Formats: sequence, structure tokens, C-alpha cells
Amino acid sequence: MDITTTPRDHGVHVIQTVGMLNWPEGAGVWQAHGVRLDLMDGRQRLAVCKLEVEQAKAKERGALVATQIEPWVKTLRYLAVVRDLRSTLYDVDSTIQQIEEEQDWNTEPSLELVDKLEVYATGEEIDAARAASDGRSAMCACLGPAVATRYRRLITQGLRAALAFAPDPADSPIHPAWEQPSYGGLKGESTAQMVARDLLTAWADVRDRRDPLITWAVQDAGLTRTEVQQTTSISRSTINRLLPSET
Repeated sequence: MDITTTPRDHGVHVIQTVGMLNWPEGAGVWQAHGVRLDLMDGRQRLAVCKLEVEQAKAKERGALVATQIEPWVKTLRYLAVVRDLRSTLYDVDSTIQQIEEEQDWNTEPSLELVDKLEVYATGEEIDAARAASDGRSAMCACLGPAVATRYRRLITQGLRAALAFAPDPADSPIHPAWEQPSYGGLKGESTAQMVARDLLTAWADVRDRRDPLITWAVQDAGLTRTEVQQTTSISRSTINRLLPSET
């Protein structure tokens, strides 16, 4: 891991700061000597870690914890993208809700709301919605779901990529002091808990696709049940349960 004391415009690095640090405690803060690690992707902060440690050991301890988080960098980069996509999806859904509220009063959506929705849309989505509808209400009814569906698909893809690049947590545990970036001096969400929650979400999505994939692999793609078992390590009894009896 590249450890520095100043921010950089590009590349993954850790900004290490040694000195007196503040920790939130109730309505106030408490101070102690320690080391702060800011895991950065260019100018974007991926995670923050503050450790209480005496000055003589601060740099060494910081370097060790920075090295331990390195296997998770690719996963954290994807999850940072997912976080931004979720924020945008929230704005899209809020805009759609405002449009629907105006439509409930039998009025056309305001041009301001239409413009706001189009900011999140691609040119192809806008052209398709206009071609398939007549009037602002009908256009928004086509455009809104298309935009929201695309963002949900991108979120799912990002979560799957994060899961694919995740190391074995048993081999690369995330130090409990790592937190997600926060504002206003508030304590950030545990990075380990955030990662665990999102990776479980990704795993559940993949798991739900297992049975249809096994069925397709044997019935349509022509793999044998033995090949499926050897490739996936899924028990033969489970594979047989999903498929018609062999004749």
C-alpha cells in the first residue's frame, strides 16, 4: 500500500496523520495520541481509520493496518460507486414521486420536474420515451421507470463486482476501527459492517439465480449432471432435485 502524508489526484493511497486525534463521545469529544489513516482513491475517500497508539509506534502500527486493508481495495472502490448510484437512484425515485403527485391532481408535470428527470436519463431513454408517448405525463410515465431500472441494474452489477473481488475475510479481516466517511464530526458507519451487508446482498442475488442456471446448463447447454457437480461442488442430490428424473 502506498502511504503518504499529502493527498494525490490519482491512484489508491493512504494518507497517514500522526498526532493528537479527536473521537466523538456523546455530545462531546475525547482526545488521545494516535494515527489516522485515510484510504483514498484519488481525491475520493473510501474509508477512515483512527487508532489510539503512542507516538513511537504510531507510524509502524498505521503501516500495518494500511497493509491489511489493501486486499479489500477493489471491493471498496466498487462499493463507493454503488453508494453514489444509490444516492442518485434516491433522487430519481423522489422526482418520480413528485411527478406522480402532480398527476394525481390531473395536471401535467411541471417543466422543472421533467427537466430534472431528464438529467438522470440517457439520450436514448429520452428519445424512446418521447417516441412512445404523447404529452409530458405519458412521457414521464415511460421515462421514469426506464431510468430507475437502469440505476438498479447498475447497482446490482456493482455489488456483484464487489463480491467477485472480495478476499476471504478469514485471511484478510477488516480492522474494526475502519469507518465510512462521515460529516459534521459524527461517527461513521463501520466499514466491516457496510461491506458485510452489501456482499450479503450481492450473494443473495446470485444465489437466487442458482437453480435456473443449473437447469439451463443441463437441459439447454448440454452439460452433464456430473460436470455441474464438479464445477460447482453442489451435491448431486441437490442437482437431481432441480431436474427431471434421468431416463
